[in-house]
Amino acid sequence: MQRFLEIAFTAYVLVGLIIVQDASAQQREQLAPETPVDTAAIQTIKESNPTTPEQLIDAALLSADLGRSDLSKVYLQKLIENDPNEDEVLAAQQKLGTGRIFRLQSIESLQPEGATAATMLLTKLDRYFKDIKRLNKLVDQLIDKDEFTRNQAVKQLKNAGTDAANPLFNALADPGREAVRPAAKRMLVSLGRTIYEPLLAALDSSDPLFVAELVDVAKELDLDQATQFLVGPYVLTDDDQLRSQIGQYLDATVRTRPTEEDVKVYLAKRVKRYLGDGPMFPVNEDGLVELWTWDAEKKQVVMTPVPPADAEVATAGQLLRDLYALDETNAEVQVQAALAAMQRMGVLDESDTELKKLVDQHGVELLQLALVQALEDRKFAQAAVVACEQIGETKNADLLIAIEGKLSPLALALQSPVYRIRRAAAKAILTIDPKSPYAGSAELLDTLGFMASAQGKRNILLGELHQQRAQNMAGLLAELQLEPLVTPGGRELFKQAYSSPDIEAIFISKPLALPAMMESVQILRKDRRTADLPIGIIAPIGEVVHYQLRTKDDPLTHVMIRPNDVEGFVFQLKQLYLSQGRLLVPADQREADAEFAIKEMSRMLDVSDEYDFYNFLKIEEIAVRRLVDENVTGDIANLLGKLATPAAQTALVDYASDPFNPLAQRQACADAMQAAIERRGILLTKDQIIAQFDRYNASEELDPETQAVLGKILDILEAPTQSVRFDQPAKIGP
Repeated sequence: MQRFLEIAFTAYVLVGLIIVQDASAQQREQLAPETPVDTAAIQTIKESNPTTPEQLIDAALLSADLGRSDLSKVYLQKLIENDPNEDEVLAAQQKLGTGRIFRLQSIESLQPEGATAATMLLTKLDRYFKDIKRLNKLVDQLIDKDEFTRNQAVKQLKNAGTDAANPLFNALADPGREAVRPAAKRMLVSLGRTIYEPLLAALDSSDPLFVAELVDVAKELDLDQATQFLVGPYVLTDDDQLRSQIGQYLDATVRTRPTEEDVKVYLAKRVKRYLGDGPMFPVNEDGLVELWTWDAEKKQVVMTPVPPADAEVATAGQLLRDLYALDETNAEVQVQAALAAMQRMGVLDESDTELKKLVDQHGVELLQLALVQALEDRKFAQAAVVACEQIGETKNADLLIAIEGKLSPLALALQSPVYRIRRAAAKAILTIDPKSPYAGSAELLDTLGFMASAQGKRNILLGELHQQRAQNMAGLLAELQLEPLVTPGGRELFKQAYSSPDIEAIFISKPLALPAMMESVQILRKDRRTADLPIGIIAPIGEVVHYQLRTKDDPLTHVMIRPNDVEGFVFQLKQLYLSQGRLLVPADQREADAEFAIKEMSRMLDVSDEYDFYNFLKIEEIAVRRLVDENVTGDIANLLGKLATPAAQTALVDYASDPFNPLAQRQACADAMQAAIERRGILLTKDQIIAQFDRYNASEELDPETQAVLGKILDILEAPTQSVRFDQPAKIGP
């Protein structure tokens, strides 16, 4: 199965939001009375000496019902330690039913053993019911001579639900299993709505025999949703059997057979709807669409939970293949087809075969046109990322040239409000590695500098004027292992928000220091560093509807009431994270991005003459600020040594002279200082140099290693300042 949404965002939300169990459970144990005398019923349970999964589950539940959860936990622990195999668990499930297994995790007094045991049992059952070999065997049993065996196969395949789809599809596609094919088709029809989405996805197969069989099933199901996927093949296929089968389907469902022109118009309208504002799909409780697609390599259907926008673009891509085949000279269709192909690559991990075919036919200019269009709508963000990567792989610096006064698409992407797009554009430009100026080049250092400022933290920014409320919210966030940044709003809020990619979400409360809540949101949305951040507006209960109406067109802004406990904060944070979807960047990825940006800027500074069109002074402040972060001090020191500005030299000397900093890092700063002076000379003031001698003179009581570092700094400084008289420094060592 393909990856679950980089599951980026749902899994990421849960990782950081671990709620510590309430200590009341421990208190109850401490206050619990001594073990009571066994009743006759409890004595009977003990004497039965349960050993099998069925017996242990039954004994645990009976003991709990009799008020002996302590004994229940003993049986559950034994069940867990026995680790029964799937056949034993299945036997228990068939005797006791699934409901009794679920009870294990719902009885509070049995926790945590009850939840652990239930999870183990249900996992084994799930693995059994989804076992592909077992399901394939059941499909073959649909034509068994024994009626009981056939009936059992039908029953178990129905119980398997969508998991039965691929085994049944395998039977239809396998030329060597012709005998079972009619029974497999009847089984698919009997599954009804359960099979709709997998069947529609399987219509994307390139096997005409297989698709023809599926079309017959769709006709029997009266599945008119298949029309959009079949009208294209109807006018395009060279396979007479498939065309005939689709024709019969169309006769039975839409009562007409379209012409080629009819299909063009129809598909264009459907594509427009999918690429429009939507919504086109129902969503689950997490706001995701359970999208079924055909995996051409594995020849099976797969389900991937994706945001609605991704599902819409991916489905449009399926239709655009047919529309492009019918109307490949249409420039709009070409761009749409490229957009959809790139989105499917980014969302569903599809290969680049389809995109390469389009680029081979229409040139890299098609990628640029598609990128420009993708930048106009956030729903195409993943396509924009792929477009940047593809353009970067050309290593063609001419693609950065402005045309007719307009920035190149890659330079334009550096201004995107979506961090992932800006990062992809920056990496693409670094891959191309231009050695001459281009329009928009100033944005590259801005992007790299912002990336370099990330520390891999999980910061939540609070705009809260009421000090006590701010402290309460900060405390709740700290319990969730998040790092709150508390501000009263206004300039301080914006400064913190713009400072780093580590800001994962923003909460703004009423009242707020000026500007007010909605104005603050608008300001944040206008800056590319914060435009894509999820924002929670905490409004008074009586004003929730008012603010919901004012933010209805902003999917990243959620109106909520003030959370009073950890559970409430978890729920609200989950909504904010889910609104950002796959575009959320995990903390470890941000930290890796920072290391990448620092090393790339350092690489360019090695041969700064080749990149003199970049203003490297832009990164000075960020580099100085990050020098104290021990995980990057060495790389930052190297970078500052190459910048060699007065501020860079000051930062290096100050860090190297501080005995409380790690010795290895201080030595790295001293080495970087030497490199800086060799590059640009001493740019410290006379007072700073004198202060450095004073530091050394005051180091007599410090450790020899610190004295050695301070001595090295003086050696570095003394050579260019021989004509200046300073006090004689103290000796190194005791």
